[in-house]
Amino acid sequence: MLKQELQELFDAMPKIVQEKLGPVMDNLLERAGDLDADGPDAPGYDEEYELIRKEVNKVKYLNDQWQIMNAQKNN
Repeated sequence: MLKQELQELFDAMPKIVQEKLGPVMDNLLERAGDLDADGPDAPGYDEEYELIRKEVNKVKYLNDQWQIMNAQKNN
């Protein structure tokens, strides 16, 4: 569930962001897949979920910054 949500989010990002942050995104997808496999009743689920979401927020922030910089270049 979480892995699919992240995959859709990452796929919607521009190619350059995907290329630059690919290893980070791959790691997050792997961790999300493991978390999905363990299920919400697994010990440490909530903590790992929060850690993944924090990292995803960083990726989203970098994506937003790239889009701002790209928009300024085009104007």
